[in-house]
Amino acid sequence: MFADILEGIDHIWNNKFEEAEKIFDTKRTTHARYALHYAEVAFLRSFITADTQDTAEANKRLKAAKDLAESSIGLFSKGQTPPGFPQMDKKEQANAYLDTRVVFGDSLYMLAVLQLTRDDKLKGALNMRKSWKVFEECLKAVKDQKDESFYNEELLRSLHFGAGFFLFAMSIIPAKFLKLVELVGFRADREQGLKYIHDCHAAGGIRAPFSTMVLLFNNLLLPRGLANPAKYLKEADGLIAESLKKYPEGSLFQVMGSHCARKQCNVEAGIKCMQDALNNCKNLNCEPLIYRYELASCHSMAMDFATAASHFEPLVEAEKFQVRALCGLQLAGCYQMMGQRDKAVTVLQRMPTFVSKKSSVDPMFVSQSKRHLANGGHFLWFEVTFVRRDLAKMEQYTDRLLEALEKAAANTKDGGALKPYKVSESEKKTMGNSLKAGFMGFGKKIESLGSPSKTRESDVVDTTADDRASYLMLRSAIQKGGGKHDEAIAGFREVIAMQDAVKEKWLLAYSLYELGESLYQKGNSKEAQECMKKCNNISGYDWEDPLKMRLRVTIDQLKKGGALDDMEDLDESTSSSSSSSTSSPAPDHKA
Repeated sequence: MFADILEGIDHIWNNKFEEAEKIFDTKRTTHARYALHYAEVAFLRSFITADTQDTAEANKRLKAAKDLAESSIGLFSKGQTPPGFPQMDKKEQANAYLDTRVVFGDSLYMLAVLQLTRDDKLKGALNMRKSWKVFEECLKAVKDQKDESFYNEELLRSLHFGAGFFLFAMSIIPAKFLKLVELVGFRADREQGLKYIHDCHAAGGIRAPFSTMVLLFNNLLLPRGLANPAKYLKEADGLIAESLKKYPEGSLFQVMGSHCARKQCNVEAGIKCMQDALNNCKNLNCEPLIYRYELASCHSMAMDFATAASHFEPLVEAEKFQVRALCGLQLAGCYQMMGQRDKAVTVLQRMPTFVSKKSSVDPMFVSQSKRHLANGGHFLWFEVTFVRRDLAKMEQYTDRLLEALEKAAANTKDGGALKPYKVSESEKKTMGNSLKAGFMGFGKKIESLGSPSKTRESDVVDTTADDRASYLMLRSAIQKGGGKHDEAIAGFREVIAMQDAVKEKWLLAYSLYELGESLYQKGNSKEAQECMKKCNNISGYDWEDPLKMRLRVTIDQLKKGGALDDMEDLDESTSSSSSSSTSSPAPDHKA
């Protein structure tokens, strides 16, 4: 069975989705494993296109695989053979039974991934919990079997991949959802998960390419915090080269190649990889919109705003594109940088039409669009590029960035962003000492923001303080990326000193985090600890989720390095959420 499954798997990862579907379609109604890999084609394709219909198809197929597996498990558990299976001896039946249970666990966590990434996080967390119970029972069954050759090696690797993927995924999901899983006694363990996945990659077989992709995701797309990314990038380079040798048309590996190049500040190489990925997707029925989006973002990083805009423009018109709202902000930012304020305004005004009603995050984009309509949008492109972590990978453009930032600041009202801001007594009384209080109670929750019928505070109040804070944060981030930590520290401190006047609390939260990293670079781990503690206590601000993920990794590293031994009120899961730790104050933060 595994021979033709392996042939289909190779087709998937070489972008030959139709060929793969033909193989899996032959037995998908009778054999759960075939149904799983048939669903896997749609699952991976949905991440390439970011199209709602592809996601719905993947969800439908995964549910069918789960239901078939569950039905077959019921028959196997009674000693019966499911329809479509040949007569089997005791050992063969035990292997088929275990395989069906592994498939059941796989289908549950893949459904969970779709739900977690498509804004149905509660269901996703619950399905993750169910999948772990399945893998836990399977691992126990294998352990209890005294005959080491009893179970098929390919089957055992599939089990270890499923368990490893689960352990890895649990180490990166938001802590509030992790608690739902931990109710059954589970603790996130990224190290064990990555060990299983490394072993699956090394052994080859049907789960080897998926294992490679998980390793690349870990090395390239997860926050590295205080760790030196050099070893991760070196491993990623090797994995990408190895994968493209076997799968020369494998667009997913080319996308990872683009991320790897960008993290090494080679934006031009990143652009080429994305173009190659797009060229290898011409056989898809639906355009790979997420690839087009990544190519647009690459051109934006290269400060080629006209080309970036030409790619963003059709994306904001694609109604089924799932990151349309963020794309709209980026397009408006490109227009702003080209001096086309009228076009930027038009896009920002259309933002309510780009958002998904089901999304808890999209309303934030409406909120931010209103803000940039009110303040002139001078820092829009810089801010989105900063939050996306692209600004940290643009060291080669430092001089152009600083020049463009100074020009944008000069265009703010009365050039206010360039002038030191003195917090008034009335602002101190109005805002209170929000930073020391961790901003609790300040800032609206993301889910309450962005209703088009509501007026945002920044629509009607002076934005001078926020303009100054944004300018300082962005300038300091650029200086930090260039290794000028003393200048960066001074700028971040000035932002924090304005806490009582700044209304966009995310500017303060991000400045605190960046200040902590710079202080750590300078060897001041004690004050870095204080910055991270304060930052971790802040909640209810825009762009919160990306920063919380970075904080989760960084706090864990500081704790392991002995810097946060007295950290209080942190989610306990941070102690096992990351395998990377360092006490050396010399990492590069571009990754």
